[in-house]
Amino acid sequence: MELKSATTATIPAMVHQRATAHPAETVLRKKDRGIWKAVSWAELDKKVREISQGLKALDFDHGECAAVVSETRPESVYADLGILAAGGASVAIHPDEEAHQVGHILRATGCRVAFVENEEQLDKVLSVRAECNALARIVILDMKGLREFADPQCTSLADFVAAGASQANASAPTFEETVASIAADQPAVILFPRGDAGDMGRALTHGDLVHLVEKARVMLGTRPGDERLAVLPMSDVTERVLGLYLALDSRVVSNYLESAETATENLQEVQPTVFGANADAWERLHDRITRAANAATPLQRGLYRWAVNAGKLSGPIRALANLLVLRAVRRELGLNKLRLAYIGGAPMAPAAEGWARALGFRILRIDQPDAAGTADVRYRSLMQEAYYA
Repeated sequence: MELKSATTATIPAMVHQRATAHPAETVLRKKDRGIWKAVSWAELDKKVREISQGLKALDFDHGECAAVVSETRPESVYADLGILAAGGASVAIHPDEEAHQVGHILRATGCRVAFVENEEQLDKVLSVRAECNALARIVILDMKGLREFADPQCTSLADFVAAGASQANASAPTFEETVASIAADQPAVILFPRGDAGDMGRALTHGDLVHLVEKARVMLGTRPGDERLAVLPMSDVTERVLGLYLALDSRVVSNYLESAETATENLQEVQPTVFGANADAWERLHDRITRAANAATPLQRGLYRWAVNAGKLSGPIRALANLLVLRAVRRELGLNKLRLAYIGGAPMAPAAEGWARALGFRILRIDQPDAAGTADVRYRSLMQEAYYA
């Protein structure tokens, strides 16, 4: 029987419980060469164990830091969860950060290991590694264009995992023992604002993360079988904590973009029931539909504007607008099945917020006190620290 999430003190403990209870269930998907490929909880557990073991082979200890410099993709998820399962603190760095800011974050946190997505992110880390005295290993997630590259400090993810397996020590603590030894008050993630080279970061403990996830689950009503599309970087609290960790806790399936250029197509294909994003994402959706309407015939443009205005009302006129226009707009956006929508950080522009409401979406501010009163003082304080400090 699966324990309730309230009994889990840490993120690795929660993930381990879910993987043990639901090994064959799909936990995430990634589109690759036109096909959505599913990853089960058992497969996720295997990836996390392998990365945790690779870190342990480097004598990576509780409380030490490792960074992930990558777009949001399954491999960055495995790295993040592997760092946590090894007892470390994970530092997600926005993939668009300049090299000098990447260097600042690596130095400020004393990162011993950096997981980098590809050649572009590798180049950034290599350009600053001489200034990062604690950095011992750079693990490359995607070796495209790097097959001939050789550097004693760098390794592919596959070789990193193989080295960890070959150096496994029978007398060392097991994966389960390591996970059980992680304390709720131990730092788990360290957050940095974009582009601020003087910021020293803020740490959230495992207990903080579990508290945020549990309160958000109650506030939103996420449930097993929900589908979400990850559209934000891992460095964003809305994606990492209130997206990924919340999805793992609630057994929501996370779907990962094929590429940034296919976001519209992927959204239409996934038709998520849960959409955690930011104000910019909704404003881009609003702009896209507005441009399409402006390029339509005068009759179509007039009908669309009438429907949006009618959607802000109630009664039969709203139902008619929904039947004639708004339902088709939701389908075109890939949001026809959307049940829960939330954002964190900056508020939406009034025009985009009113448009979303007309389409039938109530978008919650996950970082703000909620009307139902489920967000307690600790939740509010942690949200203030994560988003605004």
